[in-house]
Amino acid sequence: MMERAIIATDLSEASDIMVKHMGFLKDFGVTSLLLLQCPDYQEVASEVFPYVATIQTEAIERQKEDLQGLGFAVESRISPGNAKREINRIAEEEGFSLVVVGSQGRSLLGGAFLGGVAHEVMLGTRKPLLIIRLQVDEQKHLSVTGISEDGVAKRILFATDFSPGAEGAFAHLEQLIATGNVKQITLLHVQDRSHIEPHLVERLEEFNTIDKDRLEEMKTRLSSGNKVKIETKLIYGDPHTEILRELEESDATMVMMGTQGRGFLRELFVGSVSQYIARRAQVPVFLIPIKPE
Repeated sequence: MMERAIIATDLSEASDIMVKHMGFLKDFGVTSLLLLQCPDYQEVASEVFPYVATIQTEAIERQKEDLQGLGFAVESRISPGNAKREINRIAEEEGFSLVVVGSQGRSLLGGAFLGGVAHEVMLGTRKPLLIIRLQVDEQKHLSVTGISEDGVAKRILFATDFSPGAEGAFAHLEQLIATGNVKQITLLHVQDRSHIEPHLVERLEEFNTIDKDRLEEMKTRLSSGNKVKIETKLIYGDPHTEILRELEESDATMVMMGTQGRGFLRELFVGSVSQYIARRAQVPVFLIPIKPE
């Protein structure tokens, strides 16, 4: 169960809006929250920081009240330092089980996605990370996308490549089902055509049979004692493209998948499917990092 979570805020209008939509975290088993803001040292050293700090304190207290109004026990904290490092450090040292950040288009709160706060949080975290999508309409109004009155965990698209990382993410999916809030799951595996040598294409049906059996085994595990509608899908193609296509064509409220965390080569992570989906999905993205041995 994910009882304690961090919500990263930059006290912007976007994070104000995101905070007001966090009631669905109860579906994850969350009961207490740390509302965390991390101004950088340059800002703290500024001559006007005492004035700015007063404004920030008032802003974070308003967000805290919003979260308390949703029924959570909330602590607010302003922790100066490198935001991406502070968020991961506090999450790990204080035993938080989930980190929530906001994503605005191709950039995330606190900076551009590539090289920005959320990208670095993804790269360094050992904790599950939930990315919430925000968008700006033609009238320049901000809104959260993909979050309805049903929450985000009702209809989950679970993308798997059957790796150890995906198995770890599957364990979290089993925990989510145990809360009783999940109603529908699609188990998706994309047979990555770029990883199948030309001379092995003729064996594709053989590989498909093996992977269909794997998906059915996962379905059986999830179905045991649970009243959840579960379907399996096996597709041949490019994982980046096919996962996004499935999201666009389905009514999934969240995509969930494993990802590479700290202890792995940066080059592998930067090119990963999970990061690509996190940048482009129009619904919340729940990433579970692989734990180093």
